[in-house]
Amino acid sequence: MKKRIILNIAIFIVFSSVFAYAADFSYSADVKNHGEKNYKAVRLTAEVYNNLSENMADIMVFDNNNEPVPYFINSFRESRESMHKSYELELVNSFVKEDCFYYDYVLRDNVPSDVAATSMEISSSSTNFAKQLELWGSYDNTHWEKVQDDIIYNVDGNSKLNINFSGSRKYTCYRFKLFNNLERVEFSTVTLNYDGTLQNKEYFIETLAPEYTAEEKGNTTVIKLKNMKNLKLNKVSLKTGSTFKRNATFNGSVTKTLYNLKFNNVQYRDLTIPLESYLSVENEAEITIENKDDKPVEVTGVEVEYLVDELVFKGSETKNFTLKYGSNEINTPKSYDISNYKDQILTEGYDLLNVENTDKVSSLGNSEEININYKLIFNIIILIVAGVLGFIIIRKLKK
Repeated sequence: MKKRIILNIAIFIVFSSVFAYAADFSYSADVKNHGEKNYKAVRLTAEVYNNLSENMADIMVFDNNNEPVPYFINSFRESRESMHKSYELELVNSFVKEDCFYYDYVLRDNVPSDVAATSMEISSSSTNFAKQLELWGSYDNTHWEKVQDDIIYNVDGNSKLNINFSGSRKYTCYRFKLFNNLERVEFSTVTLNYDGTLQNKEYFIETLAPEYTAEEKGNTTVIKLKNMKNLKLNKVSLKTGSTFKRNATFNGSVTKTLYNLKFNNVQYRDLTIPLESYLSVENEAEITIENKDDKPVEVTGVEVEYLVDELVFKGSETKNFTLKYGSNEINTPKSYDISNYKDQILTEGYDLLNVENTDKVSSLGNSEEININYKLIFNIIILIVAGVLGFIIIRKLKK
């Protein structure tokens, strides 16, 4: 009986220690559930990014019962668009050689020279024929490469007058080589077709008006943007009423000439520095404007555009969720089974939820001055439990 009690105490201590160690997150945020879809997504805010690790390993989703919820990260919306283009060819030469008939076609003058084609469509006034042919391609109407062998026919109302290519072709000239063409079959029109699917990725983008300070250093204006850590910056734009044309540099790496001019009542303005998903690793970023000997530019505002991610998870039966993030102990990104059927979930769709009430977590009440090393406590408790269990085993062996 005593052994059972001790074992229960040991198990309780183990679970308590695991809970204490797992709760080592610095921040939390509430997420209210809504909508009728089986899957939900929460779009991360700039404040969440600022307190995450760079690889986003230290973020988890919990349900009402404080149980972790598996998720995957989605960064864009993908769409597919069917595309069809047609290009007419014109006959430029025909001849007979060794009982074979040759017809040479080129793209018309008003058609771009670099075109892609996936098939060719032919029309002919001839009837009751079936012809074996070779199709050749060329870029200069001089050097020819064989494209493929095929058969065309028009017999008793049944016809096949199209040639499907095994891949996309970009020739500007095509040559037909017809065998046994005693009927002298000719073509009325020859058309190149391109049929494909255009895949578009629309990345999730948010805008932010960050806190900033502006100061003059020598002949430059230095603008310091706050709370930029871990943001994937797409572009940054200045707001100003000053008239100028000057070079501006972002974080010492991206330079562009910005201007705000007006001539003959026409405004000429470009106040945006493109950054192309620039990852800001520091909390503070800088924009430096070269003033030379001119009066400093008076900046009245800054707008930042950045890319955001969504955490997608199943959540139709939970009223609310909690995001927990900011941990020095978690270094490996989460890998859940739900990512294996990501495409099906994105096709089905999800409800988009909002991050609310972001708070800094305090382990003991409201006191932020007490710094507890949970890893050390966890290791100490494990040693105690191991000692207790070892003592029980030794006593049992002695008996």
